[in-house]
Amino acid sequence: MKEFLNVFKRFVYILVPVFLFELLFGEVSSIKIYNFIENLLFALFVIFFISFFKRRSTSSLLLKLCYTSFCVIILVESLYFYLFGSYFSTSTIFVIIETNFSETEEFVASKLDFKIIIYVSLIFLIALFQLRKLFINKPNGLFNSRFIPFALLVSILIFLKLTTLLKFNLVYLFVKVPIQYKNEMKKFENYGKENPLGKFEDVKYLGNNQGKQLYVIVVGESTNRKHFSLYNNYHRNTTPLLSEIKDELHLFTDVISPHTYTIGSLSKALTLGNYENPEGKYQGTIIQLFNQANFKTYWVSSQRPIGMMDTHVMKIGTSAQNFMFLNTKHTSRRTPYDINLVDKLKDIVKEDGDKKVVFLHMLGTHMNYKRRYPNEFEVFTDTPRTKFKRAKAYEAINAYDNAVRYNDYVLREIIETVRNSRLNGYVLYFSDHGQEVFDKMDFQGHTIDEETTTNMYEIPMFLWKTNYDDSTYFDGFQLNRKYMIDDLIHSIADISKIKSKQIDTTRSIFNEAFKERERIVKDTINFDTYFFRE
Repeated sequence: MKEFLNVFKRFVYILVPVFLFELLFGEVSSIKIYNFIENLLFALFVIFFISFFKRRSTSSLLLKLCYTSFCVIILVESLYFYLFGSYFSTSTIFVIIETNFSETEEFVASKLDFKIIIYVSLIFLIALFQLRKLFINKPNGLFNSRFIPFALLVSILIFLKLTTLLKFNLVYLFVKVPIQYKNEMKKFENYGKENPLGKFEDVKYLGNNQGKQLYVIVVGESTNRKHFSLYNNYHRNTTPLLSEIKDELHLFTDVISPHTYTIGSLSKALTLGNYENPEGKYQGTIIQLFNQANFKTYWVSSQRPIGMMDTHVMKIGTSAQNFMFLNTKHTSRRTPYDINLVDKLKDIVKEDGDKKVVFLHMLGTHMNYKRRYPNEFEVFTDTPRTKFKRAKAYEAINAYDNAVRYNDYVLREIIETVRNSRLNGYVLYFSDHGQEVFDKMDFQGHTIDEETTTNMYEIPMFLWKTNYDDSTYFDGFQLNRKYMIDDLIHSIADISKIKSKQIDTTRSIFNEAFKERERIVKDTINFDTYFFRE
């Protein structure tokens, strides 16, 4: 027992400062206590497991390896809680899997602060000191019988499972979720270049075929509606160029995303999936629908094509007849600016084809905000309006607003490119989700399963058309419709005059038959009632 206690206390010595750090920089909550208990049980689990190895050299080496891994896991877990106010979940791991190195590097750069540096250094020193004292004198010193640790192992597993504490275990999640992700990606075999048509039925293009058609759908990134001054709700002029042509824009004023992260949002917005029918996302994408309608399809992205493996969005994009990823230089720390999308669009305009649809996937206002725009767009440098009076907040807000200003420039260039093409068509812009930038909480970015704000859901969306024959679709009250972009595929098909058995015009914001529905975000929360208090 003495040998066991000597080993166990080394684990406790690392857990206690981690727990105190979480309490010091956050509120006391039951979830922290549950997680602390789970970590203690996990430490016991590791020790019981090691006790099966009776050779001293083997058990000592394994103990040091397991202890080192344990310290890293606990450190990562606590840092995540410090940054987001919650622990890892299935959705979190999914996002990590689909995150590329460039995004990771930018995220770390934007979140790193002095407290994190001090904390990581302290935990490293404690772990190193304990590691030097961590050894097993007697191979049988932990337990005299193998039955005891086996019984304890089984008991801990049963307890963790029955109490649901297992969901807090990071090792369990990192083993379980990649398997789930692999199974999820198998369901997406209907996507991609191997299957460009999907499962749409009775597809018809109802356009008059008079003149060439050019439809451009711009998928923004992390742009919230509050900072988009085109809506006249922000104290800075972040969209001067779009404001010049505001009378030409159909500006939708109450649009939200179904999730606060790209995977969750776009895997619904660009497919048949929605909260009523989540399995619909495996049945077909908007690009496959355009393919069936005999359009020449393009997907051009400023974002890197892969994270750890093919991503949901990449699968959707590669079902286009022509797909291009402009951010493929893994050795460069500077990601390309979105103006490169305009250059590609100009090339596409010159190509042959009577009916073309182009999807432009922006980097938009994704963190790190400062890397989203060139130096000449460093417009906002004064002290912004925010209730969080500190330098970090000022710097983040200024950088974000500058990124929105550059976004405005790129969007105007896209519109002018389509205008100058003299082709019939439209430009539709929406952001995949919003962003919190020290507006309602002391935080920048977006969360996944943690506390969210309306700014993470509320997004800008507008339509610009080269002709207005269908102006009956648009009048003042229709622009104020409550809408969520998990129905966007129906709206895009409708405005593009494409019909199919799977397309429902009552879900199209552009159609007179549109019916408002409950807007359920994160699959379970009614947005309009949950955030009513705000």
